[in-house]
This record gives sequence, structure tokens and C-alpha cells, in this order.
Amino acid sequence: MEIKNWFSSDWHLGHNNILKYDNRPFKDIDHHDQVIIDNYNSIVGNNDNFYFLGDFALTDSRYVKRRLSELKGNKFFIKGNHDKHDTIKAYEANGTYLGEQKKIVIDGQAIILNHFAMRVWDKSHKGSHHLYAHNHGGLEQVPWGKSMDVCIILNDYYPFEWEQIKKILDAREAFVHHEVE
Repeated sequence: MEIKNWFSSDWHLGHNNILKYDNRPFKDIDHHDQVIIDNYNSIVGNNDNFYFLGDFALTDSRYVKRRLSELKGNKFFIKGNHDKHDTIKAYEANGTYLGEQKKIVIDGQAIILNHFAMRVWDKSHKGSHHLYAHNHGGLEQVPWGKSMDVCIILNDYYPFEWEQIKKILDAREAFVHHEVE
């Protein structure tokens, strides 16, 4: 059985104002939340890995815990700017909390995960990838090296699959901020 790796961020479940802030096309926040959960569970398998780069929800902790428990797969969480103590505890109870930044390797490719975009990151000049969040697509207008925003709104309210991300980032040039040794 093939295990896939998925990435997403900025779901903002339970956050009524996100519908207008991002012009999200849903009739209300309950519809928004259910579509995102259903989309996720329609493609992420029970054995797949899911990396969430912050800001899961802005609502009470019981709702956060319930919604996290509905998600399939092995879940890994990066802290977002809206992720407070109760949300982090829910992350820990429903998967692996990775802190504010984590370097992972998939198929030999180094990937730096952070809620916030960085202009340079570990080995960025040598082709490492950087996945980020927080900007809700605002920085993707001008690609920056091998970095990419994985906000849920940028993939029609579905998580990004690793092969999809790899294809996008492999087509971009690494940003070389000094001579490569």
C-alpha cells in the first residue's frame, strides 16, 4: 500500500469572519467546515501522512478536538499564529505536534515546514524546499525560490499532495543568496 504525504494550512474552522476575509464561497461557516473535512477525508487515506501548517480553527476547544478526531491519517502539526494552548493540546492528542518549525525529508528531498514564509531557509541555496502558510495565497503571486504556500484556499479546499507540490517546486529555480560550495 502506497503511503502519500499531504500538506495544508489555514482552515480556520469555526471562524465566521474568514468567509469574508478570504471571500470563501460558502453559505455559512458550518458548510465551510464540513466541505473542508469531507474533501480531506475523500482523498487522505488512513495510513497517509498529513502535515498541517497552522491555524486549524478559531473556536472553542471541544469543537477543535471533535473536528481533529474526524480526520484520517497520521497527523503532524506546526504551530500557527492563532494556535493557542488548547489547540496545541488537541494537536498533541490527535497526532504529533512538531513545534513552530520542522525539517522533514520525503524521498530524499529536504523540506522546511513553518507557518510563516521565509526568504531563505536551511539549504535553500542548494534546493531544499520550504512550505509555509499564514498568507492565504498573498505571496504566491511572485514565486520565491523553492517555497510554496499550502493554504487550503489555493487548492480548491483540498490538501496538496506531495507529488503535486514537488512538480511545482522542481520547476522553480533555487534562490541562491551566496555562492554554492
